[in-house]
Amino acid sequence: MSLMTRVILGVSLLLSVGFSATRSDINTIESAERTRYLSQKIAKDYLYLYARPKLTHLKTGIEHTLDELSDTFTAIASSTRDSDSKDLLKYLKYTHENIRKLLTEKPSRRTALSMLAYSEILLEGAEFILKEHQYTFAPNEAMLMGIKKDEYLIERLTKYYMLTHLGKIDPEIHKKMLRTSKELSQGFGTILSYQYPPELQKLKKDLSLFWNASGYMLAHASDIFAPSLVDITSSHFEQLMVQFSLYHSKSQ
Repeated sequence: MSLMTRVILGVSLLLSVGFSATRSDINTIESAERTRYLSQKIAKDYLYLYARPKLTHLKTGIEHTLDELSDTFTAIASSTRDSDSKDLLKYLKYTHENIRKLLTEKPSRRTALSMLAYSEILLEGAEFILKEHQYTFAPNEAMLMGIKKDEYLIERLTKYYMLTHLGKIDPEIHKKMLRTSKELSQGFGTILSYQYPPELQKLKKDLSLFWNASGYMLAHASDIFAPSLVDITSSHFEQLMVQFSLYHSKSQ
């Protein structure tokens, strides 16, 4: 069983205990959280493809991400009892189809901007579904879900960084980037202040050092454009988050 699979199973176990939410509500929340993350990953990876069009494996990766996104839609459709969420899924599936079609075209500024717009539709849809299926977290569960949110924020922040390659863009993007960076710093701060066992202290130190270094680079996106480095950075952060998630999924 892969590490990511164990984390997902651990999340499911945590969320299935001690809540007024039903099993179907919990399944919906898990899938909507994943949809939020995937919406930003698709956009970030496409911007990377736009910057490095010869890296054809990037397109294959996006196609695989779209397959996973389709699975989350199926999971939500089978678990939610909320009629508004079901109606919204129809539009999200339509957006998903448009993204598929966009991948058949040669990457350009136009297609990149379209991809960004589609990713925001997916994001807004996921957040709506999450609001329709809320419940109160216990402390350890709140840590786990906070880490899942950090994973989404990492993708969102690196997406904004990749946007600098498009040249002149919406001036609000820089403000959004700073807000996302601040929110991510708060999320990492929660992890760094948590009393983890000795075997995870090295991971905390790694997270702190890596965020300090990459945070500077991301804050100076207009001066430093290194897409390959950003791709490595987001992958490293994701690996760290998986380790912290696994600890919390086992601690309940």
